Amino acid sequence: MKYFILFIFILSISFSAEIDIKLFDNNQNKSYFAEIEQQILEAQKSKSKNIEIINAEKAHLKRLEEASSQKMSFDEFDLNLLSHENNLADSILKALFYVSEIEVKIKKQNDILRDIQNKLSVLKKRIENIVENDKEFLLSYQLQYAYYRVQKSHIETRLGLFSFNKKKVVNSISDSLKNKIDFSLDKVDNEITKIDENSKKLIQQKTGYEIELEKEIINENDKNKETLEKEIKKLEKLLQDGFFQKIDLLNKKILNTLIDKNGKEYLKLYERVNTILLNLNGELAEIYSEQNILIREIAKKILGNTKIFINTSLFESKSYIEQFKKYFSSTLFVFNEQAITLLSILKALFLITAGFLFGVFYKRWIYKISSKWPNMSQMSLKLTANVGYYLIVFITIMIAMSSLGIDMSSISLIAGALSIGIGFGLQTVVSNFIAGIILMFERTIRIGDIIEISDVLKGTVADIRIRSTTIKTFDNIDIVIPNSSFIQNNVINWTLDDATRRIHISFGVAYGTKIEKVKEVILSELKNSDLTFLRNVKDKEPEIRLENMNTSSVDFELLVWVKANDKFKPNSLKSDFMILIYNALYKHNIEIPFPQLDLHVKKDLKKENDSGRDTSTIL
Repeated sequence: MKYFILFIFILSISFSAEIDIKLFDNNQNKSYFAEIEQQILEAQKSKSKNIEIINAEKAHLKRLEEASSQKMSFDEFDLNLLSHENNLADSILKALFYVSEIEVKIKKQNDILRDIQNKLSVLKKRIENIVENDKEFLLSYQLQYAYYRVQKSHIETRLGLFSFNKKKVVNSISDSLKNKIDFSLDKVDNEITKIDENSKKLIQQKTGYEIELEKEIINENDKNKETLEKEIKKLEKLLQDGFFQKIDLLNKKILNTLIDKNGKEYLKLYERVNTILLNLNGELAEIYSEQNILIREIAKKILGNTKIFINTSLFESKSYIEQFKKYFSSTLFVFNEQAITLLSILKALFLITAGFLFGVFYKRWIYKISSKWPNMSQMSLKLTANVGYYLIVFITIMIAMSSLGIDMSSISLIAGALSIGIGFGLQTVVSNFIAGIILMFERTIRIGDIIEISDVLKGTVADIRIRSTTIKTFDNIDIVIPNSSFIQNNVINWTLDDATRRIHISFGVAYGTKIEKVKEVILSELKNSDLTFLRNVKDKEPEIRLENMNTSSVDFELLVWVKANDKFKPNSLKSDFMILIYNALYKHNIEIPFPQLDLHVKKDLKKENDSGRDTSTIL
């Protein structure tokens, strides 16, 4: 067995491959790229690979070289704008918009990073688990893997720059607001009123166009339909532009509330902005949504978390929930090219905990229903409970590991090899184990039942264990029988549904005896005896049948019903009835015939005359 497992292990190693880290090593990748290119050209000359595969390798190598030589470029915000008193409100709004753009870019980069991480995970499995028939694709997989590793490195660097600049600009905005006395917002309310009035007019025009559009759709006038759709889109853009202007003006008022540390007014304005954002869409709306979140973060620094939280509305609560979701779904670290989040860790822990709890519940359930098997041994009970418990825990741990994205292929390989060994080496044990579980739950054989497996193997079930069952014979001998024998062979259970059974006692009387007298004598003596049998039970009364007329006797059979568990020795029980029959026949002078054989000897007539003797009959 150990050689077989070793063979499987060596076979898996021979077909597997490792990640070529030189392809994304910045210290030596240029020279190594040249070597790879030379290998591709040699394969092309020798025609050892398909031309499509070679072209794909060239494309992957070129893309990898371009990604490796890519330089980072980043536009920083001019923080000097926040130090000037003139138009400080506009400068702060520009800074907020800049940071919001960064936040949107961070989200998009994180989405790309997750996608790259999934691709890396797939490519890693393909490389490490490659089979001999797919070896020609190995270089292509390696180049793709290296390209995504380089892209991943670039994105992580870019995210680091984004986070650093975001933090720097946000701190500068907070400092500017803390040091500022107040903004001059005399015209802001008037401008907001003008925008609202203009928006109403635009909405009325849009509604009119929509009514006209419905009419043209009904009339199937495609030309007018396209014209109206264009006009509606123009009005929608004007409406959105007006909404964005209104948000900028409201944000100026919000900045003033932060300077004055007026939490209630801040929350009112903040909800107004959120209400407007609900009606907007597109990339610009996404940036403004991030800007609103950013303003909230700055407000927390200035006003304090407690004050914000106490005065917040339902919308604010939803925002906190979104923040929690974002926090739980963010990547903590990468294991085996799989992104691990706090949510995935909590989910795995929940599954493991649920598995342990379910296992404990299973054990309690087994002990609870064990009252149905009062004669079952404690060893069998504990074994059933423990095996089920550990099986449940093992399965939940495997599911939890899979939910984390941990590659189980190597574990599956070892488990597969071991299962083959177990299948051959422990086939009989496993068969008996499963048969034991079937017997315990099917309950066709129970402790205390009287069973018969063969003519020589009869007895009472003393114990049922996972692997075997103990039978106590009528000679008080314990016999251990594998459980599979009960599944594979026919078993007579004398006490499965009804503990009573009928026994047959044969006896004979001499020819000339009245049958009615024999029946009357035996049944009368049986009724007045102290023998244990079923009395006064309908359909189970004792009876006597005439079985045969032999050469020496007339044979009868006494049929009597007994309880199988009244006496565990059927031979002794039968003996009691035979003694009763013998005594009854002897008492009433009914002859019990001896076995007889009549022998007739014939002699030759001539010899008979010579001897003067007659033919005789010897009895």
